[in-house]
Amino acid sequence: MKKIDYFVFTLITLIFSYLFSGPLSYILYYQEQHHLFLFSNANLSKHLIVQGGLLSYMTDFIIQFFYFPLPGSILFASLISLIYLINSFLCKHITGKADLLQLSFLPAFYFLICYESIEFPVSWVVGVLLGLLAIRAIVSIPFRYAWWLSAVLLLAALIYSAGPLIVLVILLIVAVPCFFARFVTHRITNDKTILLFSLPVLLLYAGVTFYFFVHSYSTRERQMIEAGKCVKEKDWNGVLAISARYHGTNQLLSYFTNMALYHKGRMPYDLFKYAQPAGVESLYLPWKSDSRQSEYGHFIYEELGYLNEAHRWAFEAMVVFGETAPNLTNLIRYNIANNRPLVAQRFINILKQSLFYKKEAIAYERMLPSGKVPGLKALSHQEGKPARFANVMNLGPELRYLCERDSSDRMAFEYLMSDLLLSNQVVRFAENLGRIRAFSYPALPTLYEEALYIYKLGVDEKTFNSLGFSVSKQTEIRFNAYYKLLKSGNMQLLKEQFGDTYWYYLNFTSPYGSKIINK
Repeated sequence: MKKIDYFVFTLITLIFSYLFSGPLSYILYYQEQHHLFLFSNANLSKHLIVQGGLLSYMTDFIIQFFYFPLPGSILFASLISLIYLINSFLCKHITGKADLLQLSFLPAFYFLICYESIEFPVSWVVGVLLGLLAIRAIVSIPFRYAWWLSAVLLLAALIYSAGPLIVLVILLIVAVPCFFARFVTHRITNDKTILLFSLPVLLLYAGVTFYFFVHSYSTRERQMIEAGKCVKEKDWNGVLAISARYHGTNQLLSYFTNMALYHKGRMPYDLFKYAQPAGVESLYLPWKSDSRQSEYGHFIYEELGYLNEAHRWAFEAMVVFGETAPNLTNLIRYNIANNRPLVAQRFINILKQSLFYKKEAIAYERMLPSGKVPGLKALSHQEGKPARFANVMNLGPELRYLCERDSSDRMAFEYLMSDLLLSNQVVRFAENLGRIRAFSYPALPTLYEEALYIYKLGVDEKTFNSLGFSVSKQTEIRFNAYYKLLKSGNMQLLKEQFGDTYWYYLNFTSPYGSKIINK
């Protein structure tokens, strides 16, 4: 019985480690990407002068080790499990009785459920564990007067370091098991009876926790974070695999998916095989001062070489989330590529104060003289041209501007065509289709032919022939089959056979209605 606490602690640590390295691994990844610990006196001083700052400092120190998934999951699992172990010891020390109802388990299980959400702060576990250690130190003091003085000083320091709310929760966590051990189960002393009493209680807690874990688990949240990770790593196959498994519609996932489609060379063919719930806003994120979107908007502009606009998004993300490793890295890269070495150096100096990103910062520092960053190419400045301000609400004008500057920019072209298709602008699509001659497509892409046939049906033969394109016989046959099914009213079969066509999008899923927008 004396070893049972250690046995249970080891068991739940192993279980929690598995969960945080597997089903909940995205939680630790997200936390690591949104916190950065800096080894500097300035960082420490900044945290010490505000209430709760020391807890934030300690939390950032722990989160930095989430950089390594497996060690990070073991560390975090151990911290949560220690809450049980220390609380169980406190109950025995204060009351002289065992926690037969195993109430010391409840905070650990509760935190496990809470950490299924990226919104729940890691500081709660760190703060509660810090408080339990402080109480353990207080109750170990043998002298009465020293006990009172130490208790007051430690509690005051704890309130300043962690905040009064966490201190109140800590006192409840300790008081509840002690109360039941002292007044409810204190008569049970036989080891065999204790074991028979405790095991069913533990199984009950485990069963309830499992139930709430399964019902609280957010597959969609995990998929979104993993998709964002794949975009950062340019794992386009991973993005498309996640998108195919995702149930429902999501603008951010559509944004990621469309980038992946372009990089896989499938945008003009498979655009409508994936949901486009926001129309043109499935291609980019218009600036709406949305703090949650601020860390994702830079991707498309970086890919297009619009680094000034990518820089703006990265800076906005830093305003919202602080000086995190991704934000600092982006600002370093963009400033190097835009020949602003002094600004880049400022962010490099910050990143060099971290433990696991220091080498990366030094690598960027070596790039400063050349002004070149692998994978980045900034738009060249046009001498004699006035400064151009990006349209932050509509990507369409920027895509046309990029196509006019460089007719060989395939990404700008395919995004422009997709923008016009998604916004029902079939006429403008046809007028801009001539840009395709700058590229070596084996044939006119499927979706382009479908849109071109819609245009053909609405204009006279001379106007259509002036475009210099033709529609294949196969596309005309497919459209006739589509139209026949549409007239029959068999919507299920229509969706099954033609749900990935531009015709179906235009008639049924476009957020702009089913009418063609001429201008």
